[in-house]
Amino acid sequence: MAEHEHEFEGGEEELEAPKDSLWRDEHAMEKSANIVYFLTLGIVSGLILREINKKTKFPYSPMILSLGILIGLLQKSLGYIGESASILSKMHPHLIVFVFVPVLLFESAFNCDWYTFKYQMVNILLLAGPGCGWGAILLGAIFKLVLQYDDNDMTWYQAFTLGSVLSATDPVAVVALLKELGASLAFNHLIEGEALLNDGVAMVFFIFFNKFSKAQSGKGEAVTASQVAINFIRNSLVGPVLGLVLGILAALWTKRILGDDIEVTWLTFVFTYLTFYWAEFCFFKTSGLLAVVGLGLFWSAFGKTRIRSSVEHSVHTVWGFVQYSCDTLVFVLVGIIVGTQVIEETFIHKSDYIRMIVFYFFMILARFIMILTFWPFLRCFGYPISKPEFIVLVYGGLRGALGLTLSLMVGCDEELPARFRHLSVFYAAGMAAITNLVNGTTCKALVQYLEMIENPVVKKKVYKKYLEELIVNSQDKMRELESDQFYSMADWNQVNQLIGQPKFIEKIEKLETEIKYMVGNNKVAANSSNLYEGLTDQEIFGEVRYRIYRILKGLYYDKFEYGLCEEDTVRLLVESSDIGLDHTKSILNIWDQLYKNFLNFSSVNFFFKVKEIPLVGSFAKEYMIKHLGFVYDVTTTFLSCAGEVLHLTESFPMGKDAVRLVMEEMTREIDKAEGYLGILNDTFPEIVRAIQTKRASHSILTHQRHYLDDTQQNGLVDEKEYQLLKKEINNRLVDLENHQFEMVLPSFHVLAMEFPIFSGLVSTDLDNIIKSSYEKRFACDEIIYEQGMTCQNIFIISKGNVVDEFEGGSIKKGLGSLITYTNLIGDGTCMSTAKATADSLLYSLNLKILRDLMQKNPEFEFKIYINSIEYLRKMFESQAGPLVNLEIKRLMDFFRTKSKLKKLTQNQKCDFIFGGYLFRGELKDINNKVYPQYSYIPPQETECLATKDGVCLIFDDQVDSLNTQMLKQLDLDPHKDQQIQERYSQIKRTSLQEKKKHH
Repeated sequence: MAEHEHEFEGGEEELEAPKDSLWRDEHAMEKSANIVYFLTLGIVSGLILREINKKTKFPYSPMILSLGILIGLLQKSLGYIGESASILSKMHPHLIVFVFVPVLLFESAFNCDWYTFKYQMVNILLLAGPGCGWGAILLGAIFKLVLQYDDNDMTWYQAFTLGSVLSATDPVAVVALLKELGASLAFNHLIEGEALLNDGVAMVFFIFFNKFSKAQSGKGEAVTASQVAINFIRNSLVGPVLGLVLGILAALWTKRILGDDIEVTWLTFVFTYLTFYWAEFCFFKTSGLLAVVGLGLFWSAFGKTRIRSSVEHSVHTVWGFVQYSCDTLVFVLVGIIVGTQVIEETFIHKSDYIRMIVFYFFMILARFIMILTFWPFLRCFGYPISKPEFIVLVYGGLRGALGLTLSLMVGCDEELPARFRHLSVFYAAGMAAITNLVNGTTCKALVQYLEMIENPVVKKKVYKKYLEELIVNSQDKMRELESDQFYSMADWNQVNQLIGQPKFIEKIEKLETEIKYMVGNNKVAANSSNLYEGLTDQEIFGEVRYRIYRILKGLYYDKFEYGLCEEDTVRLLVESSDIGLDHTKSILNIWDQLYKNFLNFSSVNFFFKVKEIPLVGSFAKEYMIKHLGFVYDVTTTFLSCAGEVLHLTESFPMGKDAVRLVMEEMTREIDKAEGYLGILNDTFPEIVRAIQTKRASHSILTHQRHYLDDTQQNGLVDEKEYQLLKKEINNRLVDLENHQFEMVLPSFHVLAMEFPIFSGLVSTDLDNIIKSSYEKRFACDEIIYEQGMTCQNIFIISKGNVVDEFEGGSIKKGLGSLITYTNLIGDGTCMSTAKATADSLLYSLNLKILRDLMQKNPEFEFKIYINSIEYLRKMFESQAGPLVNLEIKRLMDFFRTKSKLKKLTQNQKCDFIFGGYLFRGELKDINNKVYPQYSYIPPQETECLATKDGVCLIFDDQVDSLNTQMLKQLDLDPHKDQQIQERYSQIKRTSLQEKKKHH
């Protein structure tokens, strides 16, 4: 009775102390604060170890793991920090998966190189899919057959469950090391891609074997073969598909966000966690990890170009910070759990420690057998794997966060035997510690021993050249500072020591010795100024193609950043360059790679015919605009960028014959693309007009946005006005995406009103042009006019294509082009022969009316003259000077903004301080050098004399600056290497003299 009364009193005490809804446990609050403080200290410790990693090159992951183990071992003597560590070591494993793993998986997938990953996809799937399953079975067999664990310790299904836990690799340290040493991107992606996918696959196998284990012990439902198949398909396939679908939704949403870094970044985070939770819990009950991987890979392939270039840097910066923080905290937690396991474990016997050491070696053997099993397939797909790479692939299979997390899930599952639960955590913790501390720290020595990283002569020469350039640039900066009054008392000899110049010179000398040793029998001087001396013709051809592909990639991204092409376009073009970079020993094959992605015109023709039908018509128009817009965008962007590369022929520092032959390959690729563009213009002129209108609008709006950002940074517009204008421009860009364009060819009256050179004309002048014009059709190969015949008309191409031929070359023109401006400024005879290359419709314009208009309208006359230079520089190439090698778009921009037209009378003097171009007449300089008509006039310090009446352009800046600017941007100055070598030799002599004097 008393006992009952006591129970009643205790119950009454509980009833008498009801808590207010606002009451909070202060003690729990203090614990929460300690945990947050501990996590903050963990990140700070990570920062310190990161600095140590920079200085010592000791792998980061093993260091942070060791820190965690140390905290776990010493937690009882660390006060409230140890108490916080103890609480964290008891963290439910699902919380680690829910909070940390989605971020780590998405970031890794998002930042992978999609082209390389895709090319390695078969090998990655082999290793991460069946390879992971086969590895789990091998590891399970080791527990039962080699380590001799009986059924009291673990059954066969439990052994396979633990094998699944340990089959998930986490090679963070190895991948970081290989990147640092310069291993191939393809091999890095194979290791990283396997780890990325086998995290999710290992969890799938873990779930299945765990279900079998419970069913066998009678604590779970029986599992049938059909259930296994259905569950495996649901977990391995539905997850990635869900990630792909949500990735598309996120990309569509992101496309509508303009200039908002925060919203785009948050969107990537939100969709990462939504994907994981929806996959795991809400609707599909599938693998959340594989769903996040699918989402990340979609963003790697398609999402990056959906993010506006203005916010892309912010997104990657934030994700890099979060990934680093999560990675650090996870390894600290893993270390704490390992340390805690060592000091608190009661179910682990001394023999288990010996077995764990034995298991470590057999685990590596099992991975060797697993990879060897798939070796024939790994050599057939993707990039070939060398034997040293095979060894590193085996040795670099580190275990880490996910394996330990899965083992903790086993550990907290009370339906499983206690001994097995503790063994699972014991082995997962042990393998995470040993592989990171042993394999992670010794992998560098193994890679160097195997000589896996190729370091050919050309790489060493490039590095040597870079160091020489660094020294020369440092000396230039020093000379600049010497003339500054605020540095007049500086000890410049000591400055040389402090900036490391003697050390750099020692490095260069060492490289020279290594290069001399490597070239051996080739008898190439180690200090040769020619970077490519000693290479075979095939190697030089490959180097030229390599540079071309790299330059093209840079130009494609440049066009995209400034709104001159769409995201799908830049993705395809960049991928074509990536494919080319894998095949630099083969001739250029760019256009065929691009053309594979275009459909033939039959489907477009069908939609073109049904575009006026109700309901179907709007869909047909949208399809045609979208598809042909993509085709047109790819073709014209390639032609524009390839044209720029073609004008760099003389600037490549390699052998001119090799450069010329490769540039001939490029010319053939350009001819193919121009032929295709001609067909496109001829077949669908209405659609091309709509596409050009959309592209022009998009380009100008993007330019407005860049201009607005620049003025805001310079303080020329206040924040309120900036935000209002930015919002308006962004809204217009969104509206442009949804705008419906009319697909009809305009009448000539409308075309003339919109024609660029006619802009600014008064209506009466424009009416005179239109009234005197008429349509004229030409069949394929029909001559329009011939060189030397009297010129009475010029033509605007309304449909079809025309080639203008002249001595030494030809120019192809298509829809909307005027042929030819030179007939307007010449002596009354045609300067070329024009021929239709397809059935063409041309508008004929009266030559006399246009010439009269040139006389009374200086602006119109200026446009005619500068547009004629495209032809004149090719017709009179020997007189065109540097104009020949400049890309036409850059050249026309230069003429429009930095030149003026001037008419000269006989005996009149004229300054050409920055140079110019003579259209008509004749000039003589102070040295009596005569410049005939159609000649480039180089910069002159003294005036030139007109010996005949003439017309010329006078430049306000040196046209050579365009070429210099482009070469500097692409690092292609042909004289740079020699100049750097000469300057470095002089600096080295001076340094040695100073050194002798000092001694």
